[in-house]
Amino acid sequence: MKLRMFFGQLIIEMKLFLRDRQAVFWTFFFPVFLVLLFGYIFSKPDSIKFGVGVVDEDQSEESQELVSALEDFPVLKLEKNSRETILKKLNDNDQNIAIIINKGYAESLNDGGAQIELLYDQAQQQTSRIVVMILQQLVDKMNLSYLNVKPPIEIVQKPMKPEVGDLRYIDFLLPGVIGMSVVSTCLFSIGMVVVAYREKGKLRRLSVTPLPKPIFIAGQMVNRYFIVLLQAFLLIAIGMLLFKVRMVGNFVDFLSALTVGMLAFIAIGFFIASVANTTETASGIANTLFLPMIFLSGVYFSVEGLPKFLKPLVEFLPLTHLVRAIRAIFNHGLSFFDVLPQMGILSVWTIVGFAVSVKLFKWE
Repeated sequence: MKLRMFFGQLIIEMKLFLRDRQAVFWTFFFPVFLVLLFGYIFSKPDSIKFGVGVVDEDQSEESQELVSALEDFPVLKLEKNSRETILKKLNDNDQNIAIIINKGYAESLNDGGAQIELLYDQAQQQTSRIVVMILQQLVDKMNLSYLNVKPPIEIVQKPMKPEVGDLRYIDFLLPGVIGMSVVSTCLFSIGMVVVAYREKGKLRRLSVTPLPKPIFIAGQMVNRYFIVLLQAFLLIAIGMLLFKVRMVGNFVDFLSALTVGMLAFIAIGFFIASVANTTETASGIANTLFLPMIFLSGVYFSVEGLPKFLKPLVEFLPLTHLVRAIRAIFNHGLSFFDVLPQMGILSVWTIVGFAVSVKLFKWE
């Protein structure tokens, strides 16, 4: 009997969701749009490039060797031109950084005192640091070759996991967008929808029916679970078919980690529904939770460079651990057992969220 009631409630919730065209549109369109947009822009390993103006006034064999070595760096997009043209572009903000090889470079190099000028826009210091690092790496290597000296210390890189090829930004982004879809569907769909039911009196009418509270909550949970699964399958299919994204890890491990994360955010969604009395309040709480997680949990970029004072908040946010886990499985081939610490934290969120929700949830 209860099983029949559960499936009946599940079908009702699915029909209500499908009738809401705006909900269907934003649930599936926005994450797909993000994947298509960023996938098109960043689908190649060398999609992110830094434009660098190059002025070679020496035109010697040595200066051309330096320029040729710079061209070997795929992240640098070199534009060779005259000093006047490059300076004009810098002043007009059409160029952010330039490398100047002055006349007499080869002669000074033979005397052991050659210099290279680096001109940059002060508003683009981050870009200039990256180019300086590349240039310093190249100059150090060339200096050693001119001196015919072998470096006394060598860095030997040994990856802990087998190499899986160059990761592109779309490979990094896809698991993050899937995690974002979990958050948006659970927080907004569950939190605001249940509160809307309460405002319209639907929950009060349900409370006088034989429908038990656990069946109602279970129907909401499973309905959202299937929606998020469909989102994940759709995004992965688009990534694989259009952008040649490859899942390195085991699909069952990925699905298991995603399920644990979904349970955590479903619990948080019901917490919102339990404490909010109006849809405006539910929307405010959901957005207050959603926005920091999207920008601080590593959905779009790595959080390693964030200020230290934000690190405790980053580690506290549940989306950080979901994205970290599914990305580790998807991109690096880790197993479900390798991400058990993240799964444990998400399980704590699930238990606390449901415990508070059951205690505070009310039909009216």
